[in-house]
Amino acid sequence: MSNFEAQIDAAGTPKEKSAIIQKILSTLTKESLDDYRLLQRTVDGDFGKALKGFGQKCIGFADKKFPNLKADLQAKRKKEIEDLVKPAEDLPENKECRFCLQTIPYTALKCFHCAEFVKVEKVRIIENTYPITAHELYKKAHKLGTSDIHLAVGFHPIFRISGTMTHMKEMPILTDTDCLSLAYQTLSDDSKRIFEVNKEVDQAFDIQGICRLRLNVAEERRGVMVVARILPSEILSMEDLKFRNKEVFVKLCQEVNGLILVTGPTGSGKSTTLAAMIDYINTHRQEHIITIEDPVEFVHQPKQSKIMQRELRTNTLCFGNALKSALRQDPDIMLVGELRDLETTELALEAAETGHLVFGTLHTNSAAKTIDRIINMFPSEDQEKVRTALAENLKGIIAQQLIKKVGGGRVAPQEIMLKSLAISALIREKKTFQINEYIRQGSRIGMQTMDDTIKLMLDEGSITPLNAYRYALNKVDFAYTDEQKAALKQ
Repeated sequence: MSNFEAQIDAAGTPKEKSAIIQKILSTLTKESLDDYRLLQRTVDGDFGKALKGFGQKCIGFADKKFPNLKADLQAKRKKEIEDLVKPAEDLPENKECRFCLQTIPYTALKCFHCAEFVKVEKVRIIENTYPITAHELYKKAHKLGTSDIHLAVGFHPIFRISGTMTHMKEMPILTDTDCLSLAYQTLSDDSKRIFEVNKEVDQAFDIQGICRLRLNVAEERRGVMVVARILPSEILSMEDLKFRNKEVFVKLCQEVNGLILVTGPTGSGKSTTLAAMIDYINTHRQEHIITIEDPVEFVHQPKQSKIMQRELRTNTLCFGNALKSALRQDPDIMLVGELRDLETTELALEAAETGHLVFGTLHTNSAAKTIDRIINMFPSEDQEKVRTALAENLKGIIAQQLIKKVGGGRVAPQEIMLKSLAISALIREKKTFQINEYIRQGSRIGMQTMDDTIKLMLDEGSITPLNAYRYALNKVDFAYTDEQKAALKQ
């Protein structure tokens, strides 16, 4: 086998790489399958975009001179796959856990005897059955300004554009095999193994030079479904996001310790807001930042700060393990993708109490509900201690939603609660139901309620009365039809 691949990888410039590819072409014979594959990879852009056109010319010349190479390579790769992959019916029923040596199902991801993680040993190879590839589909969606892509059996691909689910009827209706093949084109082998056992998996991946996506693959009644969220290729700044109270966000980013939460329903832009805040710190402060996410959505490049991003399953088995480890890694700032269980929440509070600045998210739509949700995670005997910890260390809560904007696009009304003596007292004294009124009274220091922000957007003409009514927390103030008012009275 030639060492041309190593030479190309070692070459520093496109000019040097093209010289090596030219040498491949001059030494090509009818048996040079591996070298022919390097020409194919050049066309695919594996060695840089600048060489794709040159690779196309080279492979065209090779196909004319040795027409057998393309077919021989396809046959070789097919045989390699057949030799490697066993059909499902040939898989053994059981195997031994390599940790405790107890018998477990062959496809088990986790041993139910000792709770250690073990991997599925074989994954299926699924050929694409849809007229276009997953990457081509996602590129088209990105070009149209799509935020989410839905692939489900019995539907055309659906793009969410400016909040509206748009059925792409020019594309064929998806079958179960289509959905599975499109999913497997982007899932890593580890993600495929998890999906084979758990029937659902999350993963993020990049389309080089275009965008980054967060993918969820799951099974539903009719078959496999895929939902992909397109993430901005660049992290948007606070100016880009047009935060109304930018000075409040800057103040929060300047904190040295405590807990800051960004909350809201799925798809409300929590990750985008957090990414902008982390980017501000990365740009203006010299700190050690550790993020723990599922999956990593926005990739931060080091600026003033050192930043370390860890992904669930890829770099760590669980949030709890990663947080315990992070506390020993000399962090200044920690971001926890989601406070999803008692252990993670407890460790995040501990980190905030021990002098770290901790960012996290929850799926709640107001500051008061966020505090109640955290407290209710804990056993009743620990709740008093948790109230005290929150009263002392909670620096701010930003609750947000995304609402369709008049004329296209979406806007993000935000509720902002900041630490104050009054707020801390309400948390300690179990009076979180009064927090909303105190937020309204704290407008002079940058606090704002969700409904006040929605009212401001309505008055500006940014959103319609219907959407204002739909997204308001206290709908009485936004009812504008007799039917709505009657329904609220009932």
